[in-house]
Amino acid sequence: MKKFLLLCLITQGLWAQSTAIQSKIENVTIFLNGAQVTRSAKVSLPVGKTELLFKGISPQINKQSIQVKRESRFTILSLTHQLENTLDKAMQEEITKIETQQQIIKDKINIERNNLLLFTREEDMLLKNQILGGTQTGMKVADLKESVEYQRQRMQEVLLKKLEFEKNIQKLEEETKKLNQQLTEINARKDMQMSEIVVTVLAKENISNAPLSISYFVKNAGWTPTYDFRVEKLNQPINIAYKANIFQYSGEDWKEVKLTLSTANPYKSGTAPILQKWILGEKNDYSNYYNEVNGEDNQPINANQSEVWGKVKTKSDKQGLPGATINLKGTTLGTSTDANGNYRLTIPPTFYGKTATLVFSSIGYQPIEKTISSNRVDAVLIDDEKSLSEVAVVGYNVQGKVAGLSVSDDRDFSKKTVPLDITERDSPTSQSFDILIPYTIPSDGKVSTVEIKEENIPAIFEHFCIPKIDTDVFLHAHILDWEKYKFLPGEASLFIDNTFLGKSKLNLFNKDTLSLSFGRDKNVIVSRNKLKSYQKKQVIGSNKTEQFQYEIIARNTKNEAINLIIEDQFPTTNNKDVSVEDKEAPEAEINTETGKIRWKVNLAPTNEYKVSLKYTIKSPKSGWVIVE
Repeated sequence: MKKFLLLCLITQGLWAQSTAIQSKIENVTIFLNGAQVTRSAKVSLPVGKTELLFKGISPQINKQSIQVKRESRFTILSLTHQLENTLDKAMQEEITKIETQQQIIKDKINIERNNLLLFTREEDMLLKNQILGGTQTGMKVADLKESVEYQRQRMQEVLLKKLEFEKNIQKLEEETKKLNQQLTEINARKDMQMSEIVVTVLAKENISNAPLSISYFVKNAGWTPTYDFRVEKLNQPINIAYKANIFQYSGEDWKEVKLTLSTANPYKSGTAPILQKWILGEKNDYSNYYNEVNGEDNQPINANQSEVWGKVKTKSDKQGLPGATINLKGTTLGTSTDANGNYRLTIPPTFYGKTATLVFSSIGYQPIEKTISSNRVDAVLIDDEKSLSEVAVVGYNVQGKVAGLSVSDDRDFSKKTVPLDITERDSPTSQSFDILIPYTIPSDGKVSTVEIKEENIPAIFEHFCIPKIDTDVFLHAHILDWEKYKFLPGEASLFIDNTFLGKSKLNLFNKDTLSLSFGRDKNVIVSRNKLKSYQKKQVIGSNKTEQFQYEIIARNTKNEAINLIIEDQFPTTNNKDVSVEDKEAPEAEINTETGKIRWKVNLAPTNEYKVSLKYTIKSPKSGWVIVE
């Protein structure tokens, strides 16, 4: 009997019982790229070893990120991540069938290309024979006609055959594209095959309903910031609604879970750069730093590569462009470049095997679109001289006073905003928002919008106009000390009196003051007219002089006072024989180096303000000077 009991104890020590555990996703921490999922369960354990199987786990997890928390009554012996079962037989047969069709079509394409090559060479021979025949003066006329007729007919046959082969090749290549798309979709389904985590534990006593949690990192998830900027009155602060566009396609549905949004990005390398010795005349370019620390390459995108990255430069100076925005066309998914112009963006699997397009844009540059054909997509943006008329979000130095309070409506424009149940936390290198209301985020790659918080932020409002270029007046709102609000680059929607003005991008790189442009204000009217009574032309000796004067009139038809800035300019010259004299712009700030003129005025309701500028240009009588 004792030997039997001893054998049982030895057997329990060698063999582990396998138990499937019912677990529930309780919390998800979503990073700018990726997410950490936490599951909870209750386990009952017999004495000895037990294998706990957590099923329905995303196959996209990082194995090194798996963590288990438990009470001290039992010991964790090992952790294993594995697929739940082998590849489905029918799926494998489908893949084999498609690969066989691909090889057959490939062989057909090679045959057609060989035929095309043969007829191309025959075409070259016929052309050479025409030249040779033309040099043979001893041929009879009848023979020459017969030869020409033969070559004409044969050339026609050759060209028709070449066209036939080219059409066949094009048709076969289209069939290849369809098969590639089918294979990509199958691989995507295979890639989303669920997995399981096996936790082997050792208990020295029977344990009942012990709490246990398991957490792991998944890559196919993330969030991007988005904002609503609302203005109701010019003497009140701006109301800013801070939101998050969340997406995930990890394979697991997050049902009624508590979300935490983190501003950290696990994919962003934490390795600091190192300055290398710089020898004049040798390359001192650190553009490869971003690629090296992230292990990037330039491979065709497929179902197992869910990200694109690259660098955005300017055409004018070939330098990296910080704060440029990159959007996946047809979606609200996007990102911004860092201080060196580099970016990284996760692509949903619904775009695999299809034509996906990235839209690159930045304030002051012409937007461009580029089709995703590999994991690395670079872009070069060209200066946009017409960007003044667009709704923009930019930043520059502004000085002034702030005052006032604000009232804001929520996004359906009919009710007051309900305070959000959220906790905000700071960590050493990031910020987190704990959303206490449970949310459901399905694994479909679609974007769900979650409200984070609202702020009433003091702002300086100014109206701005350059009537020489455009007589329309633009409303700007300047936010001082915006850094304390911890904004991130993202998409912005602009509203005045609950009227949607358009969307723009929040660019926060190297800005002392955040300036928001709310578009054109038709209630402020500005005109600029040339005064003919002052305009004169006079020739004295070998020189001529031309006098110019302009009058600018601004009218405020609003029911409230405004701060108005009007800009104009005096011409400058690099020609020693040409001079600009008698420059006058009463009450204006004048930059003598650039010639820029600026008037600042507080314009009361229904009032009018007049300013003028005048100057004289002296130049050689024989010369030609463009003055406008």
